[in-house]
Amino acid sequence: EMPRKDKRPHSAVLQDPDAQENEVKPKQDVPPPPPQDTGPTEAVILHPGSSTLHLGLASDLSPHSVPHYIAYRYNSSAGGKPQQPHGVPSVLTYGAELTPDLVIQRKAGLSSLRQALSEARERLDVVEPVKGEEEECALFNARTQPVSGQWDDTEEENVRWTDVSGSPKYVIGTDALYLAPDSGYRVFKPLRYGKLNVASDCPQSLMLNMLEDLWTKAIEDFLGIPRKEFKMYRVVLIVPDMIDRSMFKEFINILLLRMEFASALVHQESLCATYSAGLGIACVVNVGDERTHICCVEEGVSNPNTRVTLHYGGSDITRLFYWLLKEIHFPYKGCSESSLEDGQLVQHLKETLCHLDPTITGIRAHAFSVTSRETSVVHDYEMKLSDQGILAAMGVFYPSTFCLPDRSPLMFGQCPPPPDPEDLFDEGHWLDSQSQQSKSAPVKCEVLEPQQLLLPEATKRLSSVPPGKILGLDQAIHFSIDCASSLEMKKKLYSSILVVGGGLAFANVSNMLNARLQLKLPIVLTKGLEDMEIFTNPRVRPQASLCMVPRPPFV
Repeated sequence: EMPRKDKRPHSAVLQDPDAQENEVKPKQDVPPPPPQDTGPTEAVILHPGSSTLHLGLASDLSPHSVPHYIAYRYNSSAGGKPQQPHGVPSVLTYGAELTPDLVIQRKAGLSSLRQALSEARERLDVVEPVKGEEEECALFNARTQPVSGQWDDTEEENVRWTDVSGSPKYVIGTDALYLAPDSGYRVFKPLRYGKLNVASDCPQSLMLNMLEDLWTKAIEDFLGIPRKEFKMYRVVLIVPDMIDRSMFKEFINILLLRMEFASALVHQESLCATYSAGLGIACVVNVGDERTHICCVEEGVSNPNTRVTLHYGGSDITRLFYWLLKEIHFPYKGCSESSLEDGQLVQHLKETLCHLDPTITGIRAHAFSVTSRETSVVHDYEMKLSDQGILAAMGVFYPSTFCLPDRSPLMFGQCPPPPDPEDLFDEGHWLDSQSQQSKSAPVKCEVLEPQQLLLPEATKRLSSVPPGKILGLDQAIHFSIDCASSLEMKKKLYSSILVVGGGLAFANVSNMLNARLQLKLPIVLTKGLEDMEIFTNPRVRPQASLCMVPRPPFV
């Protein structure tokens, strides 16, 4: 039987009461939601060093470099004169008194250094300099007399004392270095040897306030960002691979709580250097002004077992160069080791005359000027020198020539941080608190030494270094790469060595370092090793600021 068809009209079905209740009404036009605030999109990058502060925006091609100094106006109402600037000795001043043993050690190191230079020239078939060149230079420099002239205000190199007629509370950077002796300001250097420059009359809290003022002023002057707009920016802080955890914590507190940036991101120097250079695997050699950091980056990860810190840098080369100039009667007899201005002069001469090219031989003449800001008189000097420039630069391979009396020779690996009671996840503080809970049932805990935090191979390498041994730069690089994860990784690291920092920004540094490393390359690594490549400026950027990140990942 055929099924019965529903003979109701179609309109009757639509008029069913149940159907009317379930009928979907057309949607009305709903305005789109307002765009949400995604927060700051621009970032400020800070790379603080002991002597130089590099800063810039993430969109900048190159950063600004500012001397890391600050000078505060002295309170004249308290009476007396400003004290000797704390923590700001001239670059020519040693950290401690030079003992006779250190002087003998320096002469022995210079003897070995001259022998190494002679052997390098012999391998390159370079004719040795004629004997008696240094005596000839010394005789000429002793007899030369300066030519004096009146100050020409149109010359850009001649600058007057910093103008403080407006009595600002503080000045920073170059303005702090060129203050008149009677200006009523006291100069400070907040960081020294990678740590807060704390002393009896300058506690840690005062140094942290100085860093806040210095960084704030630098961002306002060089980046054009007012203090009230800091909350609209993010900040990227670049720190050394080996840094005191407590100091790192204070830096973050300054940026987020005091300067009120929206957020902060921390990067390690070695990772930033490889990212900036476009390298995934590299042994990063960062030669700063007072310290040298070496670390191997394996596939974008910093290996803590390969981290080495040497307590010498560019300022030690400056002091050695000045000592060599005095040996040949430096014509500027009024050069004072305690003068910041004279220290800047010798540093400029070092950057101009020092090199690492063994093919440069013979006597060279050089002219320089010294300006007296009190009398507005310019003294023009002419001097002759032979191998002083290359000998000073090669001092990094023979650090005994630097006379390092009061600095620990080597830091290796990643030392455990001191206990922090404010950190809930701090293992050292937790173990310490647990051990003091009850004397009746003491908690057994084991305190690990720094060597126990390393891999067995790294521990073995660390024990092979004699106590008090000062490693040269080439030895430290071998030491760092030998602690890499595998033999294949070591070969890749020797094929990609990245030299950054302004302490070793000399001509021919890559060829000299390559030759030094080849001399002591382990035999097991010579087979299958690609050409050893040493990068100093892979993207044609200033070597001193190569750790600056062009654009952080979150921007």
